[in-house]
Amino acid sequence: MDDDAFMEHLKKVISDYQTRADRLIIGIDHIFGGRGGREEISIETAAHYKRLISHYKYIVTQYEAKKVPKQSG
Repeated sequence: MDDDAFMEHLKKVISDYQTRADRLIIGIDHIFGGRGGREEISIETAAHYKRLISHYKYIVTQYEAKKVPKQSG
């Protein structure tokens, strides 16, 4: 996979993670963990997705900034 294809894939991942985080935050989806899966960890998981989204957006932004040709003059 070349860099451009990877960045397009990463953009899709960002979108998917944003949807998952939103659904967890508003309570449409739930995630349980801990001992025996009894503790709801939806908000913590949403926060984790948000951190990943932020990191991935930074990577995409940096990559796209390198591709923009510098104008002289």
